[in-house]
Amino acid sequence: MLELMVAIATLAVGLLGFTQALVTAMRAQRMSHEQGLAMEAARRQIELMKTAGFVNIFRQYNGDRGDDLGGPGTAPGPQFAVQGLSAGQGGPALPGEVLFPALASQPATLREDLTLPELGTPLDLNLDNGTIDSLDHASNYRLLPVLVRVRWLSMAGRGEVRLATVLGVGS
Repeated sequence: MLELMVAIATLAVGLLGFTQALVTAMRAQRMSHEQGLAMEAARRQIELMKTAGFVNIFRQYNGDRGDDLGGPGTAPGPQFAVQGLSAGQGGPALPGEVLFPALASQPATLREDLTLPELGTPLDLNLDNGTIDSLDHASNYRLLPVLVRVRWLSMAGRGEVRLATVLGVGS
């Protein structure tokens, strides 16, 4: 009888370990799937931005609704949905976000002098012989650093994907 109880206890411990490993593997698979969705959405967002025309990208995707090309509130803006991902609570309403070298308090002002390593700035955005200043370059940029970030929350946990690039005239 004692041997049977020891065998059942050993089997229970083994099954518990197997179940935990299975749950961990399923969680990792889910997170990997979500990261793939997020990366693909970030790539699509950059391609979509390029269709706006280079000179219009900043105005169409910054956080200021007042400078939209078709009038206030007509541009896509800085946030976007990602099918299959949820932003969760306490953050932005949508999981996708487009960031430029601009202060949060001045979203329509494109700045060369901001130190944002993720965007590779400071950077001479209007290509005036390497001069970096604190002026607004929203109307004369020739280079445009962009960070597309997707942050989400799911049963597998919190996730984040960042895709940074520098768009240039002709891109």
